[in-house]
Amino acid sequence: MNTPTTIVAPATPHGVGGIAVVRISGPASYKIVQHLSGVALNIRYATYININDLSGNCIDRGIAIFYKKPGSYTGEDVVEISCHGNPVIVQHIVDICCELGATLAEPGEFTRRAFINGKLDLVQAESVGALIQSQSAESASLNLRLLEGDLSKIFAQIKHVLLQSLSSVEFELDVSEEALQPNLQKDLFQNVLLLVDGLSTLLDSYQRGKLLTQGAKVVIVGSPNVGKSTLLNRLVGFDRAITSAEPGTTRDPVDVNLTIGGVSVSLIDTAGLRSATGEIEKEGVSRTLQYAKSADCIIEMYEARETNKEVLSFALPDSIPRIHVFNKTDLLESHKIIALRKTHKNTCFISALSGKGLDELESKIKDTLGLNRALSSDVALTTARQKDSAKNALASINNALGLLSQSTLELELISFELHEALQSIDRILGKTTPDDILNNIFGAFCVGK
Repeated sequence: MNTPTTIVAPATPHGVGGIAVVRISGPASYKIVQHLSGVALNIRYATYININDLSGNCIDRGIAIFYKKPGSYTGEDVVEISCHGNPVIVQHIVDICCELGATLAEPGEFTRRAFINGKLDLVQAESVGALIQSQSAESASLNLRLLEGDLSKIFAQIKHVLLQSLSSVEFELDVSEEALQPNLQKDLFQNVLLLVDGLSTLLDSYQRGKLLTQGAKVVIVGSPNVGKSTLLNRLVGFDRAITSAEPGTTRDPVDVNLTIGGVSVSLIDTAGLRSATGEIEKEGVSRTLQYAKSADCIIEMYEARETNKEVLSFALPDSIPRIHVFNKTDLLESHKIIALRKTHKNTCFISALSGKGLDELESKIKDTLGLNRALSSDVALTTARQKDSAKNALASINNALGLLSQSTLELELISFELHEALQSIDRILGKTTPDDILNNIFGAFCVGK
């Protein structure tokens, strides 16, 4: 399917730089650039051109490269113009292209055309945006592997086994007039059982892929003036949060990003948890609890010399892993530290002021988030869409296995479950994905991609 319109947009970020790139895709892209440059372009050859406006005045000089369909990113005729990185010049070139018949590209429209024209499947298309947004080398490495098709190949193999199994079942239902094929039940069971292992492994990889692609959220909670802001400043290496001897200094959550174990971690300092009286402080406590509920890890912080039960009275979610951090432990006797280790799980003893114990805390964060391994060493599911469809496929396959375990084969039901699993795999690859989901995926891209 080819889109008849020709689109144009800057392919580089807005702002001043050494060079900028304007990308044009569609059937008129070659003629548009030939008109504004006055020269013929050779395929995949860098041509030095004058970039002229409609009156023939030269507005810039640069390089144009012509990619003939289907050998381009979008699968259409594409021309990329490299010009000087001045936003005024870039916009002028885009305007000229529009006057010559192009339309301004929507966010993600170039990649959407690549998907429509079969240059990428949906897993690869999702990885394009994730690769651009990667905030660590490990995240970029994973998404590059997905863009190159490593995950898609696994799903393609799963689909191949499903089709083979389904073909055997359909043959018995529609063609064969004799007894069942020898060993049909045994062979089907063994083939389908292999898919369970493969899909289970992929589903187990989702948390790893999510952490690498979306990052992790670590929320620091505790009573007022327990040292939360000092801890945040220590971990990030500069004064991001205001510290004060006056309790309740932090009202709005303070959010900073740092990289831990190859993962982008959003570290959030929150308002102190206590029975607030003023409306502003009540709102701060409410926001703290909201952030805690959406965290991947909670750092529950205490003053080591005090037994503060008030934090425990707040409804922090039990399902989210937490680290119990005791501050100012340089002022605490060793036997009290031993006692605290016995009464609290996953403990860490620090001095936020001096920095003592912070290496241990960082290691605890890695352990709690599961970062103490090579996260990008293998492919992983990275989106909830992929996970949900893989989960549905696994459920259908398990249903088929249950039917194959029975003494009497219900071939119609087995066929139904295998069809359901096949449709789930096709949804992952974008073969049967509704337009609203596609709009949501590609709408999150930048305009020039």
